[in-house]
Amino acid sequence: MNITLILYESKYETCKVISNTVCPILGPAKSFDINDSPHDIKHYSNIVLVFSLYGQNNCEKILKYIEENKIDLNNKRVALVCIGLNKQEALNKIEQLKKVVNNENIFCEYIKGEMFINKFTTEDNKVLELGKNLREYFNTPKFIPPVNITKKEIETFLKNKNTCTLATGYGDFVRATPLEYEYYDGNIYITSEGGLKFIGLSKNNQISLCVYEDYKSMNNLCGLQISGEAEIIKPWCEEYIDLLIRKNIKVENISKLPFDMNVIKIVPSKYEFLYSKFKNLGFDTKQIYIPEK
Repeated sequence: MNITLILYESKYETCKVISNTVCPILGPAKSFDINDSPHDIKHYSNIVLVFSLYGQNNCEKILKYIEENKIDLNNKRVALVCIGLNKQEALNKIEQLKKVVNNENIFCEYIKGEMFINKFTTEDNKVLELGKNLREYFNTPKFIPPVNITKKEIETFLKNKNTCTLATGYGDFVRATPLEYEYYDGNIYITSEGGLKFIGLSKNNQISLCVYEDYKSMNNLCGLQISGEAEIIKPWCEEYIDLLIRKNIKVENISKLPFDMNVIKIVPSKYEFLYSKFKNLGFDTKQIYIPEK
């Protein structure tokens, strides 16, 4: 299992708040004050070291922890996060730590100044963006199948299913809707009489879509998350009529309905596929596929 350990050295609580904020984003993960850190890190494949700049004692306890416990980070994915007002000073400290860690596979991030998450200012959003970037970094697969294999498994899965959950929204409005879909020629088509999902679609064409198997065990995982753009297909255009024909729906029957039948076209930009079969083939269970444009 890909588990993350977050160790923070905090004098004014900033590093603690940031570490505890990104922890659930990185889950499975656990966050520790460096004073309470575990002596054995064998259960963790990812390590995040969070520290701030103050005086001459920057990162002193983290360095001592690594040295005294003879922590070997060579086979870990490591991230260094520094918070401070002086960017150059932060970059210098990060370079020093990189030499101690002795690992080329490192994610480094500098965040300027003191931030308070509960206020959710524009600056605070950097912490949420940090969590997102760390998640993507740690979840990047090491053992990747040829692109044609990943694509084939995704397409087979989509063609064998017909129900998804479509997430739409903007601002404070969020909607997740179970819907029937059709996968055709690299795109996903959804017919709908209407609903609150069109509030989000009218303001934001970025969507998230999920298709999955029922959970049975950790050895039988199969779930697909799709990011992409949504487009409302104009009624009675060629693409609209082609969809009706593929679904064996008579055009004249739709035209006689006392309401409009809407067609949503999803153009995927990213597939995230959690599939146990990949592990049996010698690859990481989770794979990412970016379709060609």
